[in-house]
Amino acid sequence: MNYPVDFGFVQVGLILLILIAVALIVSALVMVRKVGPRVLLGRGAGGLVLLVAAVGLLWIATLMQTYLGLSGEIKAAHVVVKEVAGQEHQLEVELTLYGDENHDERKETYRVQGDLWVLQANIVELEPWVNALGFHSGYQVTRLYGQRLDGVATTQNQFFVNGDDKDFFADMREGKWYTEPFVRSAYGNAVISTPGEYDVFISRDAIKTRAAG
Repeated sequence: MNYPVDFGFVQVGLILLILIAVALIVSALVMVRKVGPRVLLGRGAGGLVLLVAAVGLLWIATLMQTYLGLSGEIKAAHVVVKEVAGQEHQLEVELTLYGDENHDERKETYRVQGDLWVLQANIVELEPWVNALGFHSGYQVTRLYGQRLDGVATTQNQFFVNGDDKDFFADMREGKWYTEPFVRSAYGNAVISTPGEYDVFISRDAIKTRAAG
């Protein structure tokens, strides 16, 4: 399961400023007995102004990060799908799963039965405040299969593209993914489309696709 993180230098810098401001205020309070009230007007007031400014800027940055967490997307895969010449209800699917710092990029080709291709992912949707800290919802692309336009069921087994996912659904059934206050929900989600070339994205709560430019 991938949990992309986007905790930027801005947040880190502002948190450091808050710590410095708190240190200035605390030192001013400690020194007031030795130096007198004037230390509060200098170091203490400066620390307070710095604290208010840093907290305000961090709040603004958090709101911006919340928006990015709610609307941002991760490009998870690239799909090229072609009909197999001379064979009804058969598709050739070239699937590229993009890697990250813990996983290598992988490219495989599958023969899928159907007129439409379906790519499924497991989603662990985080609470908005966790997104605000820079964590994207967790995801793992898991299954590839086909569907027929006439509604007739295919006879082909689904492909596991990232290993077996039965443990994920076993944990869901037992309620292990519902870990308040961090996780809002966990579920499987799928995108269905016609042959063509597509980029596949994972948002905060869904898998989606767009025609590749």
